[in-house]
Amino acid sequence: MDIRKNSGKTFSFNRLNFLEGKGVSIGYVQDDAQNEAELTLGLGFRGTFWYVNPDLGDDTSNTGLSWDSPFATMSKAFTSLDSGDTVFFYGKVKEQLTCPVQKFDVTIVGASNRPRHADAAPVGSEYGATWTTPAVEAATTPLVKVMQQGWRFVNILFAGPSNSASVLLFRDGGAGNAERDASHAEIIGCRFASGKNGIESSGGAYNVGIYDCSFHDLTDYAIKHTAGAGIAASYRWQIKGNRFQGNAKWIDTFNGNSWEITDNVVVKTTTPGLVTSGGTGGNAIVRNVFNIAAADFDPAGGFTGHATDVWSNYLTDAIETGLPAN
Repeated sequence: MDIRKNSGKTFSFNRLNFLEGKGVSIGYVQDDAQNEAELTLGLGFRGTFWYVNPDLGDDTSNTGLSWDSPFATMSKAFTSLDSGDTVFFYGKVKEQLTCPVQKFDVTIVGASNRPRHADAAPVGSEYGATWTTPAVEAATTPLVKVMQQGWRFVNILFAGPSNSASVLLFRDGGAGNAERDASHAEIIGCRFASGKNGIESSGGAYNVGIYDCSFHDLTDYAIKHTAGAGIAASYRWQIKGNRFQGNAKWIDTFNGNSWEITDNVVVKTTTPGLVTSGGTGGNAIVRNVFNIAAADFDPAGGFTGHATDVWSNYLTDAIETGLPAN
């Protein structure tokens, strides 16, 4: 079904099916008796649905509550939404925004079949869902700075700024209503196609999930960490089923614990190393595929684990289990 025009119960996205009011179906599993059970991720579709179309929308006269009356800008949607709301968009969003504060569990969905460029030609290409910089970018400003917990981004092509991240997960040392904390974010089925960094965590966001995304042609880290003003350590992240291709670097050194980095493909990366030794360990780096030989998959090659980690990965000439060692 076409989510731009249909209000039925199931919306198809790529390998993910959105079930209205239920969540996102990511497949099926079978038990020994061949009984099937559907696997879903809850999407929290409990609030208002907002709609954005930069080509056909209007921030002044439209309500933003249907595809027949969409907003023109994501900024207008951000000033209108509340916690638990969902924003659907297609076309090319050209904005660098900070998410509203004290708004939680918001979902932003690109309404195209796959995360691709929304081009002006040929006619029809505008149905892609792209988030990129304005014509005159603020080079050191992310496309979107997340300030509160539980935000989710789905099926969006991000073409980021030249000297910042597409998505910045921000955490500070504030308390009470002044706390800014982008923990519990999820990024699902997105594509990070250009810019400096794909995703950056500043201040130690907690329990972040990055699933089924593609990172390519980034000039620095695909996933970057900076200490910032928060707790400085990123705990219990899940980075699963992603593709990292043609980036300068892979994942920045982090002081965290209990990460799951599994089932990813890392190829054609200039500096593909990963250092997890600075935290308290308990990380699982398993079933990842690297176009690196076993002789180079070691501290000298940029890979260093914590003593309590579990590592087991596919290399070009071996399946290597155990901490990387020279």
